[in-house]
Amino acid sequence: MLNQRIDIITAQPPLIMTIPNSSWHLIVKIERLSGQCVIDCIKEENEQITSYQQTLTEEPFHVAENIWELSYGVEIMTLQHRSLSAHPAIQLWQKWKRLSP
Repeated sequence: MLNQRIDIITAQPPLIMTIPNSSWHLIVKIERLSGQCVIDCIKEENEQITSYQQTLTEEPFHVAENIWELSYGVEIMTLQHRSLSAHPAIQLWQKWKRLSP
């Protein structure tokens, strides 16, 4: 049991949002606009990095250190955990950081 709930806005990117039976989203920025969480994500297609934005339709619920959940098994967690060191999102994050101004 957690002693305190942490607002996802305080989380430091990179974050990864995993969706059961679907692809993952690499979150590079998260902010609250008009009371809703808005996430900026990146993906790579045909060796090109593109960005897109999503509005979360619900408030992420803090369930463990650096892990938040949404309904239907969707999780948002830090990518800086050693268990994710081989995840393809790490390479995308590193590439994006090199190419970002």
